[in-house]
Amino acid sequence: MPRFGDLESAIMEQIWQADRPLLVREVLDRLDRGLAYNTVHTVTEILHRKGWLTKERDGRAYRYGPAAGRDKYVAGLVTEALSLTDDRTAALVGFVEGIRPEEADELHRLLSAARQQDLKA
Repeated sequence: MPRFGDLESAIMEQIWQADRPLLVREVLDRLDRGLAYNTVHTVTEILHRKGWLTKERDGRAYRYGPAAGRDKYVAGLVTEALSLTDDRTAALVGFVEGIRPEEADELHRLLSAARQQDLKA
């Protein structure tokens, strides 16, 4: 899973923060970067073609919403990062050493639940 580029990331951030699908004009206004409308429109369309944004007609324009959440994106980045090493265990140890105790508790809970699912299957 490739990382988003700078503008892709900024657009996705605005879409994820919104409580409804946004017009390109609304994304442009929220970005407050002095970009051209066509630039934001082009990158938004690219994100739609990549499967990250939904697209629905609103009059003559389109509204864009998230096709997947930030959590799915981050999970994909973690999976990709782990695929880059020959020693996944060492990478996981480094990751676990850097998490807070409450995150470790949640990770333990999730692993236990996944283990139970495997036993049922």
